Amino acid sequence: MGTRAEAIARELDAEYAGVGWWGTLYRAPRRRRWYRLIPVEEINGEQRSELLAWQTRPRRPDLVPVVPGEQGEQRQLAGRWFQVVCYETDAGRSLADALAGREPAGRVASVADALRALPGWRAAIGPDLVPLPADIVLAGHGPLLLPLPAWGAPSLGEVFAEPERLAHLTPEAARGVPAGDRDPGLHALGVAALRCFEEPPDADTERLLQRAACATVFAPRPRDSRLPSWMRRVEPVRAVREQLRALTGPHTAGKVNLDPLLLSDALDEARRAMDPVVPVRALRAAGEPRKAVGLAQAALVDRPGYALLLLAAEIAHQDLRDPLEALSLLERAVQADPERGEAYAAQLSITGGLWSVVQGRLAGATDGSFAHRLLTTARTAFDRLPPGLRRDHAHEMALCLIGQGELREANAFVHQWLHDGDTLMWWRFDLMLDYAETFLLLGRLDAAEQVADQVRAGLRRVRESGRMTQRDIHRHGMRYADFVRDLHERRGGEAGA
Repeated sequence: MGTRAEAIARELDAEYAGVGWWGTLYRAPRRRRWYRLIPVEEINGEQRSELLAWQTRPRRPDLVPVVPGEQGEQRQLAGRWFQVVCYETDAGRSLADALAGREPAGRVASVADALRALPGWRAAIGPDLVPLPADIVLAGHGPLLLPLPAWGAPSLGEVFAEPERLAHLTPEAARGVPAGDRDPGLHALGVAALRCFEEPPDADTERLLQRAACATVFAPRPRDSRLPSWMRRVEPVRAVREQLRALTGPHTAGKVNLDPLLLSDALDEARRAMDPVVPVRALRAAGEPRKAVGLAQAALVDRPGYALLLLAAEIAHQDLRDPLEALSLLERAVQADPERGEAYAAQLSITGGLWSVVQGRLAGATDGSFAHRLLTTARTAFDRLPPGLRRDHAHEMALCLIGQGELREANAFVHQWLHDGDTLMWWRFDLMLDYAETFLLLGRLDAAEQVADQVRAGLRRVRESGRMTQRDIHRHGMRYADFVRDLHERRGGEAGA
């Protein structure tokens, strides 16, 4: 913003908001006003009459109303006379403000909404509508246009006065030839959309005009990307950028007509994919779990989110069969949000369910300290689980204790969680079999056999009553059979001795 704009803003008691296709915009939302200042020499008497007529037009929900100016329709500001177009709205931001934002998804969403509104604006204004980002304000319910009559393009002097207008100029207009099949308004919003992904060019007026004439205002320059590197690898983002380049590039007739609604849908898809959980899930569903975890790792550098860490850990655990990678990711999740319980539950599931696998992979590769740290992780995870979830994960914790050889502690632990007051929860067959196993490993074979008999009776009871699925009955039954075999082998060994 130059010194003249600053002086005008002070005299208007407003803020400079940007360059419109016609004039410059200023906002004063506390007074529910936006102003468009057009140099008086740029419009004639007929155009002034059209502006006055707009003050009495029926209001439309997608257009900001034009109202009489507080101090007349023409004012001298900062030593220059302007035609003042006054709009009534309390919107505090424009599309230009949204494009300057740091969050890529927010930028994309704003342009997608503007593209969706474009057909309605055309119906109200005319086919020559060319909206620049500052011509579009963002209200709570969506984008609104600061309207003008369908005057076409301003004078060349005005176009060249502001690089913003040059950047949104069609290549044909920059070369002084007919636009042909290219839609100037859609082209302008296409350039705005590209600004979501790339930094606008920093060039003088002459150089910018050359770029506009060659349809290379946003030539591919990776160093000027406004996206993190992981996001540039996501297919919906790459696809919509190609569509935007096709829209704004030097193409022949028949290839430049793109439906604004289809383009807005593509932008919405790209916006959704800017949440890294979405493309990571898509890669997993496509049978690319390694790429999914790789993308998650790259995205975590830029956006260390709890949900993404949980998803990446789940894929590493279930799809890649890499429990160590999963545990590493879960530890980061715990550090990111120590108050949430999902990561603790997942830690217990891995350390309990895959304890023997983890130890087997580490056998001979490390000392016993890692297994000890693993048990410490499980203890911490169990202690930090919400109380209502601890009983659900007591089996995994018991497996950790048994796997580490903490048999007496495991026996006492399982006894505690098998009882609800004085009631033995015999239907918790996972814990019942853990209980029997601790007795077996402690050499208390009679106690182990007694618990095994209770498991057998319980399985028969739930089978007859239908209180448990056949799948779960089969799973517990197989573990029971394995335990009985181990018990018989242990008794046979003792008898032989």
